[in-house]
This record gives sequence, C-alpha cells and structure tokens, in this order.
Amino acid sequence: MGALATAVAAATLLAGCTTAGAPQPDEAVPQPFAACAPLTGGGPAAPNEALPSSGTATPGGTAATTSGAATSTSRAAATASGTGGAGDGKARVIRLPELSLDCMAGGAAVRVAELRGPLVINLWASWCPPCRKELPAFQRLADSGRVPVLGVVTEDGRDAAAWLADELKVSLPSVYDRSGGLKAAVGENLLPLTLFVGADGRATVYRDVALTDQTLAQRVEQHFGRA
Repeated sequence: MGALATAVAAATLLAGCTTAGAPQPDEAVPQPFAACAPLTGGGPAAPNEALPSSGTATPGGTAATTSGAATSTSRAAATASGTGGAGDGKARVIRLPELSLDCMAGGAAVRVAELRGPLVINLWASWCPPCRKELPAFQRLADSGRVPVLGVVTEDGRDAAAWLADELKVSLPSVYDRSGGLKAAVGENLLPLTLFVGADGRATVYRDVALTDQTLAQRVEQHFGRA
C-alpha cells in the first residue's frame, strides 16, 4: 500500500507541473479567425494604371504567379517611392504585390494585389514579441468598425498562430504566408509590419515600434481621415 500511495502522490505532483492553458496532445486546435470573404471584393485599378498581369486566376481560385518577378518589381517600387506620409521619415508607398494567400478560416484564397482600402494589413507571427504586444490593438480597431483589418500570419505555423490568436482573443480575418512572400515583396526583413492601403491599391509601409491603440488610431486618421 505504501508503494501505491507514493506512486499516486508522484503522479499528482507531475500533473501539477503542466503549464496552465498549454495545449494538450488531444486538444483540438482553435479556429478563432473570421472569414476573409468580406475583404476580397476587389476594385478597379487606379486611373491610367493597370494591375500587374503576372497573376492569372486558376479554376481552383488561386493565382498563378511569377513570384520572383513580383518580388523584384515590388522591391523596386518600394525603393523608388521615396519617404513621407507617416510623419516619421520612414514611410514608403508601394503597390500591393501579386500574391495569392490562403485564408486561415478557409474558403477562397486572397489575391493581395486586388485588395482595396481603406484597409489595414498587419503582418505578424506567434514568435514575435512586438506582434504579441500590438495584436490586441489591431483587434480593437477591427471591432470598432472604423476600418477593416487583415492579419497576415508570416513565417509561422498555422497551429502556433491559432493558439496565440485564441489566447489573445484575436479573431480578425487573417491569411497564411508560411514563406514570408509578402514581407519579402514589401522589402522588409523584420516583424511586425503594417500596411495602410488606400482605395487605389497603394500601401504605405510602417515598420517600427509596436503600435498602441493611440498610435494606431493616429495613423488611421492620418491615412484615412476621421470616421
């Protein structure tokens, strides 16, 4: 009986060492993200400016892209666009690249070049501490209805991103970019990264300190005006 009691006590102590809230092997991965469909209505190209022709829709709903050319084109556009617009001397204005990214909630893939603003795009990952810090502010902005917000899970695992979103109560529509194609096309190496997309498909790039409710609201007002 003494040996049995010792074994029970040891099992109890081991169970108590499990991290609270950590996913267990038999737990289903949460699915917190909203559908992307409301953000993919698209729109016409800017006057006298055609969208790049490298992406052609396929019957499966994805895009056939020449990713190398798209990345080179986007980097060149970013370099040539100059600075200004964000008030910190670091802003660049680019055209959204030709990429097709799967929606975390399922459904049709999102063709990035066809997105139109006002729209805020936030690139994030579960391994990025500043991303963890600012993600709730982007969720609150989305909840406010002031401007749509699209998340881009970047260079991360689907499950890890889903667990973080569930933990932070983040449910904004998000797409999955395992290879970091959008980040590379924008011409940045670090996260978090935010794009403020206008009605013509041009996006102002922000990559600096983590945004707060206040600083995010200031930038939204600067780029899109008052609600």
